[in-house]
Order: sequence, then C-alpha cells, then structure tokens
Amino acid sequence: MAKMKRFKFSDLVRGTYSPMMRFSLLAVSLVLASSLSVSAAVPQWEKAFPGHSYSAIEIIATMPSLAVIIMLLLSNWVAKYMKPKRTVLVGLGISGVFGIIPLVATNYYVVLLSRFCFGIGLGLINGLAVSLIGTFFEGKLKDRLMGYRSGFEMLGNAICAYIAGALLVDYGWHSSFLVYALAFPVAGLFYYFVPEPKEEPKMEVDQHSPRLNPDVVFWTMLLAAYQVTYVGATVRLSSFIENTHIGTIAQSAMIISIAPFFGLMGGILFGNALSSFRKFMLPFALIATGVSQLIVGFAHSFFTAALGMFLVTMLDTMVVTYILNVATDIAPKGTLNVTTSILLIGSNVGIFLAPVVLGSINQVFSSNSPRLAFWVSGIGLLIMGGIGIYDLLFIRHKLFR
Repeated sequence: MAKMKRFKFSDLVRGTYSPMMRFSLLAVSLVLASSLSVSAAVPQWEKAFPGHSYSAIEIIATMPSLAVIIMLLLSNWVAKYMKPKRTVLVGLGISGVFGIIPLVATNYYVVLLSRFCFGIGLGLINGLAVSLIGTFFEGKLKDRLMGYRSGFEMLGNAICAYIAGALLVDYGWHSSFLVYALAFPVAGLFYYFVPEPKEEPKMEVDQHSPRLNPDVVFWTMLLAAYQVTYVGATVRLSSFIENTHIGTIAQSAMIISIAPFFGLMGGILFGNALSSFRKFMLPFALIATGVSQLIVGFAHSFFTAALGMFLVTMLDTMVVTYILNVATDIAPKGTLNVTTSILLIGSNVGIFLAPVVLGSINQVFSSNSPRLAFWVSGIGLLIMGGIGIYDLLFIRHKLFR
C-alpha cells in the first residue's frame, strides 16, 4: 500500500491545496461548538452531585465559555509566542485530554476544573479556525470554505450531541464525555495534512486607543442577553422534558442532537430573510424566538416541545449572524477585529452566566417550575423585539439598525 505523503510548503502554491488538506483544516471546527453537547446529562449530574444547587450543576455545561472569554482576551499575547499550527495542535490536545477527564472523575470540582481547561483548548483554536482559511486561501474559494466551516461547526455539534446522548442513555453520564476524544483524530489530521503557514494570520490593529463605543456596548449586551435565553433553553430542556413527564432523557438527547441541523437551516435562510425584512429582520427574529420559547414553555407533548426547540435553534443562528454582521457598521475605522472580539466575549459571557441568571429568576419568583425559564425568556424576547420595532419606526435607529 502506498504511503501517504506529508505536505511540504515548497510543493504548494497558495489556494491549490488538496481536498484532504482542506478537510483537515475544516475538521477543526467540528470540535468548536461541542461544549454544550453533553447538556442532556444535566438531570443525572444533579443526582450525582446532590450537595450543589441546580444552577451550579448547569454551570458544568457552560464553564468552557468562561475559559474561552479569557483566551479571547489573551489571544494576541498567545499569537506572539506560538506559531499557528502549534497553537491549534496544543488547543486540540488540551481539549481532548481535559474533555474526557469526567469519564473517571467523581468530584464536582474536578469535573468543573476539567471543563474550564477544556474551554482553554477551545479558546486557543477559536480564532485560528477562521483566520487560517484566509491565510491559505483567497477569493471565491476562501468564501466557499468559510461557509463550509460554519457547516462543519453545526455538523460537529450534531454529531457530538448524538453520540453523547447515545452514550448517556446506554452507559450513564460519565461515558457521554468520551465524545471529546474526537479532538485526537482531528489533531492527527491537522498535524499530518495542514502545513505551517508562511504568513501569520493578519490582524487589523488600531494605531490609537479607541474610545468606548456606545453602539458596541449596546450590541454586546444584546448578544449576551440573547445567549442567556438560548443556552438557558438548551441546558433546561432535559430537566423540563423529564419533570413534565412528556418524554425521556433519551428523547431530549435526540432533540439536542437534531437541533443543530435546524441551526444550519437558519444559516442557509439568513440571506433571503435579510433581503426580505432588511432592518426589521432582527426585531422579527427576536419576537419569533420569544414565541418559540413560549411554545416550549406551554408544551404538553414531546412533539410540541421538540418543534419549539428546533425553531429556537434555527432562529439563534440568524440572530447571532445578524449581530456579528453589524460589527462592520458599528466598528470605528481599524477596529473591526477588536469589535468582533468584544462581541464574541459578550456572547460567551451570556453563555457562561445563563445558569446563574436562570437560578436568580427561580429565586425571584420562588418557583422551581421547569416551565418558568421558557416563560421568562419568551416574554423577555418579545419585549426586546417590540422595543426594536418601536425604535426603527419612531426613534429612527437610535439603538437598532
């Protein structure tokens, strides 16, 4: 059998890499969206760690986002001391090693620390998964691969959620973390087929210290608030379905594994929706998400809850894409990458704080009803969307645009 030949940079011209190299580069994104793939296990975590509050249990699912925030803040410093290829390989190695530690860990704090370290690995590869495509490719091929990258991220989320759910049902919550071993074959592919780039990924640098931009602050806060509602729905879904007796953990795991495909559908529909609704797209999407959350909250059948969650996931892709696209309009000259990083930090802050916010809501209303999170999120989103429409019609773009 002929041996596979490792790539040498001297043999390549920019943009002419083999399909296997392209696949290996895109495969990195399979791991990026996998942090919530084990969220179907939340009810079993609650039983395994009885001395901790429900919000503290849910933070196990969202803890990687805290590490991603820190790594986004340190990304420029890391880039100075590590070459891109080594950074990706180290990130995948950290994600794989610490991702599977809960396979054998039985202490809450060990599991929590391993999840944080897993997030450090994700943070190391987060930006490079995108920027390396622009380093190796250009023109229409680069644009096409950027689209494929988003698809790989959704596909990775779906695959990981499905496998984690199957392992959860058959072997218990510990085994669901085995899904993060995916990082190891991805690292092998990346090491073997992706060369070290000659060019460093380009970063726009503002020569002046920019003042705090009110628009950036508003959109960052909006994105953080929105992610609280989306992640809240994701981590509360299993307990909602189990406690309302409309389904089993296996069925909730199935919803979580299928939902990313609806997120992919949202990405496909985004362009047409933006062309049709223009400036009103975001308020309409917020209202539609609010209605979808309420559909889940008032659901008395598994099918209705699944339908509502699928709609929430599809609309999440459209809302987040819209807000990230706004960065080009609100960023002062020369600060686009900084603005995008701030928005991503806001997104991860919302993801991390979702369990804390939901726990506070339960305390305010003195209720442990599994429906409460969906009701409050739904009403909150309806209010946000209504404010957006009022702003666009009567205040003329003071906030929304």
